[in-house]
Amino acid sequence: MSWILRQFALALLVSTSVTAWAQHFIRGQVRYENGQPADRVVVRLRSDVIAFQTETQTDPQGKFNFDGLPLTSYHLTIEGQGFRPYSSHIDISGSKMAYELITLHLDKEPEAKSVPPEGPGGLLNIAIEQIPPDARKEYETGEKLLNEKKDLDGSVKHYRKAIQLYDKFPEAYLKLGLVYLDQKKFDESQAALQKSTELDPKSPAGYLALGTVYNQGRKYEDAEKVLTQGLELKPDVPEGQYELAKTYWALNRWTEAEPHALKAVALKPDLAPALVLLGNIALRKRDPQGALKEFQEYLRLEPNGPMAEQVRTIVAKIEKTLAAQ
Repeated sequence: MSWILRQFALALLVSTSVTAWAQHFIRGQVRYENGQPADRVVVRLRSDVIAFQTETQTDPQGKFNFDGLPLTSYHLTIEGQGFRPYSSHIDISGSKMAYELITLHLDKEPEAKSVPPEGPGGLLNIAIEQIPPDARKEYETGEKLLNEKKDLDGSVKHYRKAIQLYDKFPEAYLKLGLVYLDQKKFDESQAALQKSTELDPKSPAGYLALGTVYNQGRKYEDAEKVLTQGLELKPDVPEGQYELAKTYWALNRWTEAEPHALKAVALKPDLAPALVLLGNIALRKRDPQGALKEFQEYLRLEPNGPMAEQVRTIVAKIEKTLAAQ
């Protein structure tokens, strides 16, 4: 199979689908706040739908597995053990799998404040009354041009004007950085997004977008840092999980890429690029059958996608090799 591995080690920085992995499972990894894996932590799983419950302990890498589960919804909890309680609701009725990335917080620390909503009307974490009316008007004009007319250049002018009128406007810097990213003006995007995160360090959007810029510039260590920060603030962002998986893949740390790619697909099963990355990882694991399923799922979702031609070539080679066995 070495020729298959060589073929796909080259360029496909995308992911894979749920169907390639052992079905009906919930897996995950538990870490402490310093990033170290949490060993021998008790993780409990129950379902009120079918009166089911079980528990397990994390291994030295902080990982846990619940395999062979009925297709229904579950409550996953970690309680006591010197940490704040953790719980999540997981439904595998449709996806057949889930992957949880959990950070434990010491229970003596104060509860973290929730992250305020973003987007129109949210304006990140700054008080709206602090923004001068004329700056808000310029920002809202930029939003209208971007969202209703798809006028990137026009929106840039108004976001920049809003910043000129009020240079502590993190949302304006964020939107300016995102537009520059769409325009592939990576240096300008990086500068705007860095300013946004400086002004509002509690906003996940700025970190996640900045990580995308760093990945584009192959600044993978910087990307890892800011993407991790963003996902600590808001872990259930599939695109952010996928972006961090791409970072680890580029750093040749594919075992660390896998849980983030799985999480991305669990959160958004139709995130087609993530399917190719999982297919690549399956090849690294010498699992051509799993890779084949992932690549086929990508082609089902995006038959005319940007990776479709390359994926079809690899699918044909894998099928030929498997048929010859």
